[in-house]
Amino acid sequence: MFRFDPRQYTVTVHAGNSPNPHGVCFDSWGRHYANDGTGGRSYQVRPEGKGFKMHGLVKKEVRPVSGSGVVSSGNFPDEWQGDYILANTIGFLGVKQYDLEPKNEEDHMWGEPRQDLIKSSDKNFRPSDVEFGSDGALYVSDWHNVIIGHMQHNIRDPSRDHTHGRIYRVIHKGKPLQEDVKVDGASLDQLMKNLEHPVDGVRYRTRIELSERKTKDVIAACKKWASKWDSAKAEHAHHLLEALWVHQQHNVRDGELLGKVLNSPVSHARVAAKTVQHLWYTADPTKGSAAVEEVKVTKNDPPGVFKDTDEATDVRVGTLLEQLKFDIKEFEVKAGKKIRIHFKNSDYVPHNLVIVKPGAANGVGEAAIKLGEAGFKAQWIPEHDGVIAHSKLIDFGKTEVIEFTAPEQGGNYEFVCTFPGHHILMRGVMKVK
Repeated sequence: MFRFDPRQYTVTVHAGNSPNPHGVCFDSWGRHYANDGTGGRSYQVRPEGKGFKMHGLVKKEVRPVSGSGVVSSGNFPDEWQGDYILANTIGFLGVKQYDLEPKNEEDHMWGEPRQDLIKSSDKNFRPSDVEFGSDGALYVSDWHNVIIGHMQHNIRDPSRDHTHGRIYRVIHKGKPLQEDVKVDGASLDQLMKNLEHPVDGVRYRTRIELSERKTKDVIAACKKWASKWDSAKAEHAHHLLEALWVHQQHNVRDGELLGKVLNSPVSHARVAAKTVQHLWYTADPTKGSAAVEEVKVTKNDPPGVFKDTDEATDVRVGTLLEQLKFDIKEFEVKAGKKIRIHFKNSDYVPHNLVIVKPGAANGVGEAAIKLGEAGFKAQWIPEHDGVIAHSKLIDFGKTEVIEFTAPEQGGNYEFVCTFPGHHILMRGVMKVK
């Protein structure tokens, strides 16, 4: 993840978000959230060391996730304000909603599921981004495509639609829409007044407008506006934080203002000010983040049979990083013998390993695709008479041991990954003698 400063045209490393960064959003107190689309994980990004580090935000329920956002709307229910929303495009086709709460005074956030805000039975519904408009409605972009894979044959497929999509507008019928606020072309006094607005989007768009104005004029107007607020009063804490953010945006350091917010009676404001302080005085933009966690790609132990006793045969099978392949094409076992497959996933994408009867691989893989929304709960293992044994769907770096008895009848028994679409490429053969 990178941080771009549009005033200085500098790009710096911000945090490590592997393997596939997607949604990025901020809440009303400047808390930063981000997604790993491939792994289906959401994070809070917090200052650490000389940079920033990712920390789990919600328990992973679905993948792959894409856009995310924070509810802040004059039209949506009051109890939903500050909730985290997350779009998903395979299996569960919709938008998840989580109730975010701080776990301590340092604003370490955690989210518990509130509901499925949007859910569709249309198998081509692919919600990819969420954004609240100036009217308070939620706008959801829908990629809406039957062909969604990223392999070469998926991209070349003539059925893939490269030109169409959908946008949905979601409103709460029981509340009026949010009143429009002038931002573009507004006076500096009006823009400062906008920074008092309760809706995040209004203040966000106002800061964007302020970014294109002359720094000298903006800072002068901001100091005049900030002088109205008492740093000892909790109800003024957010206004002073907004003033600090305007200074930060224009690369104007104000130690006195920073000190006021660092000593705010509101803990959320103090934490936000510490982040500004971290960026001004601690983070090293020349070397990137010292807290970025680099994923160590380690070589798997040699695959195949590694232990064979009278009691059982132990076999290692792994996955290859970003190749949609197992690390072994075939291995041999004796008919009727106890088998232990030590399955390790060394790929960023979750995988399972399913042993199937001869000729059943395609049928089992297609049955897994048909599980749809229920797939993740079922570990993408369909109820199919071709399945002999299987692992669960395991994440990057995890290992599971599959124990079963080899079939009495000799033959070539394939093993596949049944995550949707993977069975086409991820195959190997267990030869039973």
